[in-house]
Amino acid sequence: GGSALGGDIDLNGHNIIFKKTSTTAHSHNGDIIKIGTGTTVQGEIVYLTSSGTWASADADDVAKSGNVLLAISLGTNPSSDGMLIRGMYTLQYGAGTIGNPLYVSTSAGETTSTAPTGSGDVVRVIGYCLDSTNGQIYFNPSNDWIELS
Repeated sequence: GGSALGGDIDLNGHNIIFKKTSTTAHSHNGDIIKIGTGTTVQGEIVYLTSSGTWASADADDVAKSGNVLLAISLGTNPSSDGMLIRGMYTLQYGAGTIGNPLYVSTSAGETTSTAPTGSGDVVRVIGYCLDSTNGQIYFNPSNDWIELS
């Protein structure tokens, strides 16, 4: 769905508002792109590979979590279901404590509220917890990351 505008949008001093998502898993709103190929799992943290497919992000591998475009898959088909690159999302699992940062996990495709600590692991903030119980997060992956030695 949606409409094509065919021109620029002038907000006339107004804002685009992202509201906190509901407590229903996979609720989302924000910036969505519909590019790339591959089969994805709804709700996974994924990255765009050099071949244009989406694959599970993994903090154990710098090539899968470092200097790559991250997204949350919104379904099984990236080009039709879309990929959330920034915005609000409700995970199907807990996200930690409200206000705390979230990181790419060493469990492929997941988030963690604890920064990875292993040698070779990537530490990259991908957003913040908005609710200590219901899995609501603000997803906004940092362009900065480090690989632990």
